[in-house]
Amino acid sequence: MQNHLNKEPLMKPKLISASAIAVLAIAASSICVIGTVRAQVDTGIGTNPHLRSESAPGSSPGTTVKMSQKDVSFIQKAAGGGAQEVENGKMAERQAKSAEVKNVAARMVADHTRINKELTALANRKGVTFNTGGVRAQNLGTADFDRAYLKLLEEVHKTDIAAFENEAKSGNDSELKAWTSKTLPTLKQHLAMVEAAEKK
Repeated sequence: MQNHLNKEPLMKPKLISASAIAVLAIAASSICVIGTVRAQVDTGIGTNPHLRSESAPGSSPGTTVKMSQKDVSFIQKAAGGGAQEVENGKMAERQAKSAEVKNVAARMVADHTRINKELTALANRKGVTFNTGGVRAQNLGTADFDRAYLKLLEEVHKTDIAAFENEAKSGNDSELKAWTSKTLPTLKQHLAMVEAAEKK
């Protein structure tokens, strides 16, 4: 009986220290992963052993998809920008006064929703993750909303076209380069639509 009582107090401190060690180990490994991801410039995500589990679905364990940090950064920025286009477009469909601006907004929502789905599928195959769940429509005010929305679209599409042209020309991943090349004509159509609407 006394033996049993002696063992019990010894077990509790061991359990506490084991769980404390586990928590510290998890925290330390998280910090290492974050540090390693931030430290990677041109080494490619595939070289980070902590990210191997995020390889494309269907790939065997240990298989890594190598993408340059430049390509990963492009995907993440394009995903965020595309999500912003959809949210701004939905807002413009509700708030625009002119039927033409509402049509432009509807086209932005439709096209960028499709583009975002394609990009998400490509990113998943490459093991690249991003979260656009927190993206909200930008506040454009109510004074001359239509003009403000069109001006924003013009600026954003000029920037996006330049970024997509650069990626199509000098990106490292052939599949991503092909996708950007295929997407560019749609972005150029958007810019032409916006510029035509601004002239009216």
